[in-house]
Amino acid sequence: MTAQWRRKFGIGLMIATASASLLMQGRVQANPSLPFTLNFEEGNLQGWQQTGTAFANQPTLGDNPTARNRGQASQHQGQYWIGGYENYQGRPGQRPGAVQGDRPQGTLTSARFRIPSGTLSFLVGGGSSPQTRVELVVNGQPQLMASGQNSETMQRVTWDLTPYAGRAGVIRIVDESSSGWGHINVDDFRFSQGLTDSPQVDSPQTTQNLSGQWRGNDGGTYYLNQIGNTLWWYGESGDGGSTWTNVFHGTIQGNRVVGEWSDVPKGRINQSGDMELQIDSAGRLSATRKTGGFGGSVWTR
Repeated sequence: MTAQWRRKFGIGLMIATASASLLMQGRVQANPSLPFTLNFEEGNLQGWQQTGTAFANQPTLGDNPTARNRGQASQHQGQYWIGGYENYQGRPGQRPGAVQGDRPQGTLTSARFRIPSGTLSFLVGGGSSPQTRVELVVNGQPQLMASGQNSETMQRVTWDLTPYAGRAGVIRIVDESSSGWGHINVDDFRFSQGLTDSPQVDSPQTTQNLSGQWRGNDGGTYYLNQIGNTLWWYGESGDGGSTWTNVFHGTIQGNRVVGEWSDVPKGRINQSGDMELQIDSAGRLSATRKTGGFGGSVWTR
């Protein structure tokens, strides 16, 4: 992470010393009453929305970098943590230290919550590129970001939440890199003022039905179908789909839609990726995040 990037987002860093006895004694406890897990100690991704494949084998169990003699202890808390390079969950037949590598990409997005005052701290490691990062997203826009330092060993980052207190937010873990150090390690989110056990926030849930025919600023026509909080679409280029045709599947979360898209035949292009949309109004959608080379960014009807 460059100094310029740190200054831009005002990130305060401080290195945490993890206690080895904490793992042995199991003192880190899961709290299933929270809207999403903060420390992954139940061994699952409760309350987190997943896209892509980067986190399909998470959370990981134990100090896997040490198990494969990496020479960089993870310094995680408790037993489970998010290790984007790892492929070991403690299941029968698995081997400690097994890896999935840097190729997979994807995101983990927490359930929505009302941002408290005080601070949020967490452990982060892995790649230093902005393509591998943890974000605090407020009203669809990233406000704070942090990455690792090209080391499997996690360090503690502390964010001041004061400017965002009382607003709707999510935490997003992002892996958009398949190159060297194209992964991120995360664990042990701690809110100094606590986090409510209710996911109620001040941003309204959408009451709009998005089904219908839409036009994209890429010249395409999109046919949307909303079923409950699930959104599907089929889109095709302005030449009747000869250039590109794609499909999208996403989950509506308040005024956001989080999902995945893929090109399909009959179009000539073959790409895919993740996408997050903002529901601006009953007649306008805008992309706040997209990967894989998707062209459009605004849809109207």
